[in-house]
Amino acid sequence: MKGDATMRNSMLTAPIPILLLLLLFAGSAGAQEVTGGSYTKIPTVKGIELLKAGGKAPDFLVTDLGGKEVQLRESLKKDAVLLFFWSYFCGPCREEFPLINEMAREYGSKGLQVIGVNLDGREMKKVIDRMAVDEKVSFRIVFDELDGDAFRIADPYGVSGTPALFVVDRKGVITFSTVGAVTAEQLRKEISKVAK
Repeated sequence: MKGDATMRNSMLTAPIPILLLLLLFAGSAGAQEVTGGSYTKIPTVKGIELLKAGGKAPDFLVTDLGGKEVQLRESLKKDAVLLFFWSYFCGPCREEFPLINEMAREYGSKGLQVIGVNLDGREMKKVIDRMAVDEKVSFRIVFDELDGDAFRIADPYGVSGTPALFVVDRKGVITFSTVGAVTAEQLRKEISKVAK
């Protein structure tokens, strides 16, 4: 398992050409594919356990694109939270973006905050800023940060591939988690369980 975590961390922090090659050829190195209907198949790393519904959502404190602190515990004092783990270089994440944006607009006034957790690193800030404007992003984007060789947010959540989604209720309990694409109907059903 330690080897899988090391491989995963190197995949998420590797230079882009190396990252793309690793993702394309990960099949022989302990990866598996997750399908999402008509969505692009995504590689995930075997041996990493995604946190499941019923578990406690690990707290985190990071900064958003504007430099403001975002802490899960503080967000949950007001609203339920949808966590969207993504990468700029992940095709399925880009396919999921309009849906996540739609959920943020639809449920933003109904007790749901959406936090997009980007795994590309702060050096991608200009690109992500531009994308946020182009896509008219209506949710907060934060950068995951490394603590040593582990990601501060993704590792405690057991994120093995992107996109990954977690719905967290106001008590801090995960009510839904998945890696890969979801339908609008499925996501609305899960959000409606925690939103006002």
